[in-house]
Amino acid sequence: MQRIFIFLALCCSVGLSAQDLHLSFLSINDSLTRHANAVVREEIVEIEIAAIDKLYIHTKRIVTVLNEHGNRYAFVGDSYDKSSKINNQKAVVYDAMGNEIKVVKKRDFEDRSLVASGTLYNDNRLSYFDYTPRAYPFTIVYESIIEKENTIFLNDWEPVGEHNLSVERSSYSIKNRAGINLRTRENNFEGANISKEGTELEPVYILKDFPAVDYEKLSPSLEKITPRVQVALDRFSLVGVEGSAATWEELGKWQYENLLKDRNELPETTVEKVKKLTAGAKSDVEKAKLIYEYVQENSRYISVQLGIGGWSPAPASEVDQLKYGDCKGLTNYTKALLDSQNIPSYYAVVIAGEEQEDLEPSFASMQGNHVILNLPQAGEDEDVWLECTSQTLPFNYLGDFTDNRNVLLVKPEGGEIVRTKSYSTSENLRESSSRIALNEDGSFSAAIERRSYGVPYGNIYGISTALAKDQELYYKKLLKHLRSLNISKVAFNNDREKQVFTETLNLSGEGYGSKTGKIMLLPLNFFRASTYDLPRLEERRQALEISRGLSFKDHVELRLPEAFELEALPDNFKLQNEFGSFSFTVVETEKEGEQVLVAERFYSINEGTWPAEKYDDFRDFINTINSFSNLKAVIIAAKIHN
Repeated sequence: MQRIFIFLALCCSVGLSAQDLHLSFLSINDSLTRHANAVVREEIVEIEIAAIDKLYIHTKRIVTVLNEHGNRYAFVGDSYDKSSKINNQKAVVYDAMGNEIKVVKKRDFEDRSLVASGTLYNDNRLSYFDYTPRAYPFTIVYESIIEKENTIFLNDWEPVGEHNLSVERSSYSIKNRAGINLRTRENNFEGANISKEGTELEPVYILKDFPAVDYEKLSPSLEKITPRVQVALDRFSLVGVEGSAATWEELGKWQYENLLKDRNELPETTVEKVKKLTAGAKSDVEKAKLIYEYVQENSRYISVQLGIGGWSPAPASEVDQLKYGDCKGLTNYTKALLDSQNIPSYYAVVIAGEEQEDLEPSFASMQGNHVILNLPQAGEDEDVWLECTSQTLPFNYLGDFTDNRNVLLVKPEGGEIVRTKSYSTSENLRESSSRIALNEDGSFSAAIERRSYGVPYGNIYGISTALAKDQELYYKKLLKHLRSLNISKVAFNNDREKQVFTETLNLSGEGYGSKTGKIMLLPLNFFRASTYDLPRLEERRQALEISRGLSFKDHVELRLPEAFELEALPDNFKLQNEFGSFSFTVVETEKEGEQVLVAERFYSINEGTWPAEKYDDFRDFINTINSFSNLKAVIIAAKIHN
């Protein structure tokens, strides 16, 4: 159930003259060109609800592209499928002064399939025009009328769809000719020049003079800080199936009755096979793990998005026979196998992606782009969550694709909003142990072991199946601060039970120690600190947001060359504040008759959101970690071999 993101960089009236002075870039207020790559001169979105199964979207949009970074706005178009069609499409391009350059009629638009890799069935198509500019600024005008049968989805109003895009005027209105009750939820209106007109059933929103939001590292998503109106009808149609819902409970019940019910039948031979497979298990969780691994070994993911199949899973018996399915089909299949052994589980609709995005608990509407499976647990035990599309993820592991966000459990009695697992800062741990033998010329050999847990586990374990040349390239990039690196051994251990991934490396290289005369400087950390590159800002405008906390623990044993003696060690250091913690210790010891420096580094960066004025404090904290991670020991040649 993939969402198709089509950027409409778009529209205005078809009746513009060959020269239209108000389209000249000179008429744009200076406040709207600051930090902007493009300016929405005017946007008009009108949604006409003609019936429970018929709506029209009239779109007119004028965008002035100021530079090459705004070229994405020169791509204009709309998607369509068997339940929607494009009734009208036109584009006009103007130069910087408002002189007409090109008129693009409907017949001039290109048309292509939107079938993605790994998709078996998909009837989505795109009608588009992609203008290649000769000079900047230029203005593109786009107009379209889309007719849709699916009224369960109404376009939300999101007038500021990108960073570095300002808006002169944007209007959004609904003509509710069917008289169906309409719900709206207004977000982030504070400080914006927004007016609301019309009625509750037929609202009109207008935004004026909204300056571009410049991208700032570690800032909240635009959805959290720019104006947005969510809209939904209490009665709707989806591919000819009508329904009604005003709450998540009602919407979940409708989804169960119309999309899930009676799709969990399995062949008796499969039920018996699973019964034998789980016969020795001591608990439902152990049985569920065996069933999950059975699905992984006996099926594969292929996307299916055609008609109601874009929202309803394939019957479990079909997936059992074909041995493949999309996220809906594989999740429903796994649920059916669990049902056959009387293990309760729930189909869970989620907005998946590395950026955590929630279903809004107070506003029920058809949302989500993915499905996972929930196994409720009694008492204080955490629920079990299963990603059924992966053939490699461990049982009860989500990672950063679906972690820590609101999802909809679809139950026979109705829907329920719950939250998926959140990985804590301490759980998101990467630790290393490095044993380094240093030679007199500064070259070295090393044995490295690195272990990853939590979210870092999911981001690294796939390297074990990569080509050898790609593995070598990865490690040379990771350790690019080391010269002439030669990797003689790479080995992996993926402990799916404990969800720990271990990398073992043997390598050698040059220039670990920086030598001047008799003195050599030795880095006391083998791995560079994994932090953020944060620029100095004159003024931070957006809040600081860290969506996932991370921890790092590094142990280094550095064997000194026989001819050298320790001259100086840096002091130990410890720091803890609201952003996280950092500690560093180093001692000189003797192991097997050799001088060895043992360094320990630990640092953590907390999850959280802080006001913009805290940015400089956070940047100082990160710079402190980086600075103390670059500490060096000083050794001196006491005797030199001839």
